[in-house]
Amino acid sequence: MGLPLIDAHILALFCTDIFLGIHLVTFAFALWSQIWNHPVRGRKTNWLLVAVTIVMGVIGGLNAILDVYANILAWSSNDIGIFTESAALVSIIVKVDEAIPPLIGDAILIYRCWLVYQRKWTAVIISMIIWLLCLALSIFVVIKSALAKFPGGINSPELRPYTGAALVLTVVLNVITTSLIVFRIWSGSKQLRTSLEGRSRLTYVIRVIVESGLLYMVTAVIVLCTAVTGSSADYITGESFVQITGISFNLMIIRFDQNLADSQTEMRMTTRSDPCSNIRSEDARQSLAGYPPPPTLTVVIDDDGSILNSMEGAVPLVTIHPKKESV
Repeated sequence: MGLPLIDAHILALFCTDIFLGIHLVTFAFALWSQIWNHPVRGRKTNWLLVAVTIVMGVIGGLNAILDVYANILAWSSNDIGIFTESAALVSIIVKVDEAIPPLIGDAILIYRCWLVYQRKWTAVIISMIIWLLCLALSIFVVIKSALAKFPGGINSPELRPYTGAALVLTVVLNVITTSLIVFRIWSGSKQLRTSLEGRSRLTYVIRVIVESGLLYMVTAVIVLCTAVTGSSADYITGESFVQITGISFNLMIIRFDQNLADSQTEMRMTTRSDPCSNIRSEDARQSLAGYPPPPTLTVVIDDDGSILNSMEGAVPLVTIHPKKESV
């Protein structure tokens, strides 16, 4: 026996409110870390990420408000058909509201991958094509549901293939792009992994990326299963997905800020011993002025919460800068 429509909407309202509370808490912490903590620590605020954080929060709040409004309208008029009327204004806005966060989240993920690969478009071309397909399918579903009256609402057989395809593409995009980011970080940081501290920080960066992506992808798979089966639980998972998308985005910013912002580490490693290291006489140092200085290996592990967004000039993670000769 399937989940009754009324029960599904009551549970959807309950779950939405819970996840909205979590979303708003992470929203406040994410804004605080970006707008306040970064300038205090002498770091530049990434206003693109601030804008995305705000948009995610606004969409999450709007989704909850529309859910409450639809329930009030349905119960006050004793017409549960409001829940399934796909052409109704509330239903159309909800569809747009549910389509935007995944598109924004995927776009930011592609942007991060582009930065990690030193702004090489060839690294993200496949992800961009998949994202454009997701965008086209989302627009198509919204327009089709607005122009035609489907009695089954979002579970209508006419809409199910397109919503399912969009969710499949979203999952595939996240798997591909996240894997590319992790591979680039791991393969480009071999020298960093020789250091115990560097290896620990590198593992942490990768773990944050994988965990945040996993939270998003698992939720998307659950939404996909409910959408394909045509279960009324799709109302629960779909509205929760809006909030979880924002939560996963904010958690990534918060975790990097709390654990890495104060750990901007520069590890200097010399590839050969410096014969001047134990000589304190200035005359002795000047006598060795012609000796070529050893190169310094500078490892910078820094992130302002955008997954290596501040690494624009430090990809791969390890860069070698020669010392300037003292005069």
